[in-house]
Amino acid sequence: MLRFVQAPDDGVLTPDLARRLPGDDIWLTNRKELVEKLAADCALNAPADLAERVEKLMRQHVGSLFALARKAGALVIGFTKTEAGLKAGRISLLIAAHDGAADGRRKLAHKAKAAGIDCFTLLSSDELGMALGQSNVIHAGLTDVGWAERINRNAGRLAAYLGDAEWETE
Repeated sequence: MLRFVQAPDDGVLTPDLARRLPGDDIWLTNRKELVEKLAADCALNAPADLAERVEKLMRQHVGSLFALARKAGALVIGFTKTEAGLKAGRISLLIAAHDGAADGRRKLAHKAKAAGIDCFTLLSSDELGMALGQSNVIHAGLTDVGWAERINRNAGRLAAYLGDAEWETE
């Protein structure tokens, strides 16, 4: 579920993904098309781009989790290090930029699938690079199960918002 609150000063409808903001709230099923309908409701003081704002916030949150996992030493970056981690059984979640070369993504995804490891492909190489403080990040792997579960949970929330039927989690 998504929570929105009306700002006390101007009454503008604001997404509250962390569920901490004070004020009158509106709860909505985690779907982009429903947020678009909510934004179109003239009775509510909602910005026209509310659905895009929610998606951007979700993407930023997942990116910030990647950055924290990297600082915690629970992330390897690059094709070679990720492939070695998969072979050694140290990777808990494979990360691949959706705009990376299909051949490299396919090779690592095949190895991950054979090992029963999920593959995260919702962010672009620019978004991953921004989160990880590097340029041209295409492949990475989480080496910590706890971080993998936390990121997978938030990735599922983003995927469900975007309408991916395979990720029906909240």
